[in-house]
Amino acid sequence: MSKLTGKVALVTGSGRRKGIGSVCARRLAEEGASVVVTDIDTSFSDFPNYKVGSGDELTAVAEDIRSLGVDALPIFADVSDPESVQSLVSEAKEVFGRIDILINNAGCSPGPAPLTQFTLAAWEKTLAVNLTGTFLCCREVVPLMIAKGGGKIVNISSRAARRGAMWMHAYSASKAGMLGLTSSMALELASFNICVNAVLPGDIETELKQWGLEMEAQVKGTTVQALKEEIARATPLGRLGTPEDVAALVAFLASPDSDYLTGEVINISGGHGLGNATAKPNF
Repeated sequence: MSKLTGKVALVTGSGRRKGIGSVCARRLAEEGASVVVTDIDTSFSDFPNYKVGSGDELTAVAEDIRSLGVDALPIFADVSDPESVQSLVSEAKEVFGRIDILINNAGCSPGPAPLTQFTLAAWEKTLAVNLTGTFLCCREVVPLMIAKGGGKIVNISSRAARRGAMWMHAYSASKAGMLGLTSSMALELASFNICVNAVLPGDIETELKQWGLEMEAQVKGTTVQALKEEIARATPLGRLGTPEDVAALVAFLASPDSDYLTGEVINISGGHGLGNATAKPNF
């Protein structure tokens, strides 16, 4: 029997068919959940070169999920806008009557730059989406979870929350802030049977990661392939991660199997940071 049958999940930032959010949404659907998928329907006007999803993609994600035999509801929303979030949750409640699982995946990192050139606009946009957006979604969804006797919240942070990332000051700060929010919510909401945990993906092969590597390669005078090989060498498991790797962990945290797990921060980075694992021992 599917572990999430009868549950309703809301996955933010799920408008890219090959992104972490949409793959998480599909995995939850495979476990039997109905899924609300949501993303913005416009590009960042202040950052025209920053890659965002499209309305067609969000619709396609919903269609992919419906093909699994479960309900899917695509809703355009801006998680950094309180009124937009209120409308998103209200529509989801009107259609499904409940939200049992919230995956805070929406995130961005426009305008990466050296500290002395980092713009206030880039700083404010990144924190508004990554950190304030997570807070706003939790604030609106938690009352629905309390009304139904509990729920699961999974915050998609980043390895950068603990280790930083070159030129990505706002991103690192916002993702670190998500960890503090995860802890405070886990403590407060435990008595309502709501589990709150955070996931820290490392180098995951997505369109946004590709975009970031292209920028890095240009700055360093190298190739994207060379950078990927460098990452793989620094990762004990010898490869970049996939959205499916992250989705498997998210599905566990959303399921009854994790009912005694809250306030935890879980790395999913292939062992990156443990050291070089290129030499195989002779057993």
